Amino acid sequence: MKTMKRNQKPGKHAMKNPFDKLKELQTVLLKEFEIETELEEIPREFNGLKKRFQRVDRAIREHETGRETLEKTIGKVRKEKEELKKNKDKFESQIALIKTQREYEAITSELAQIKERLEAIEEAELTAEQSLEGINKELEEEKTLHEELGGSIKELEKKVGKSVDEKQKELKSCLKVKDKIAAGLDEEIIYKFEKIVKKKDGIGIVSIRKNVCMGCNVILPPQFVNNVRTEATIIFCPNCSRILYYHDDDEQEEEEMAQ
Repeated sequence: MKTMKRNQKPGKHAMKNPFDKLKELQTVLLKEFEIETELEEIPREFNGLKKRFQRVDRAIREHETGRETLEKTIGKVRKEKEELKKNKDKFESQIALIKTQREYEAITSELAQIKERLEAIEEAELTAEQSLEGINKELEEEKTLHEELGGSIKELEKKVGKSVDEKQKELKSCLKVKDKIAAGLDEEIIYKFEKIVKKKDGIGIVSIRKNVCMGCNVILPPQFVNNVRTEATIIFCPNCSRILYYHDDDEQEEEEMAQ
């Protein structure tokens, strides 16, 4: 609770009392917070696009590495297949020269193993080729998307930069007005008030009507209300922490009733 001198009832050129200044300050603070939120929101789409671009870029690099590995695998498989075919042809050409059953069984056994290995090699080759075909198709699609996203990022970057510049100017202008209004108010009060406005749905200063805080509807003790009514100090609601001021309509009603 900060002590402040109570101002006299304002004449034409009287200075505004701190409560009026706080009401004005609240309006400016709401504008300031709105601009700050917009500044946070503006790059969100751009950052999302960049993250997507980075994911596609990473996928391209991974697929290119996978393609390179598959191409090496296919090269090795084909080389082994050629060697197996040569061995197969060699053993088949020797069959006509066979003189003994033992030789025949040895050659046919070798041929059976070669044929079995050839089948496995050809199957592995086919699988690798199909995988390579799939990777090449994905790479083609990813590179197209990569190029499109790159163009969109450049275009959006210009728009984001322009929007941010405009909002920064608005914020700068808003802060000037804020400083002008806040001149003469206690810095600690301003700091607390900003926190309250942010946390309490944009309402940091409320009136007391018939001993009730209009911010949280809590009934306040008469002496506490009288302290607020004097405007000698900045007083916070003990329940919702908002700054309180006394509503003049209650005074008018009391005067009318007294008459």
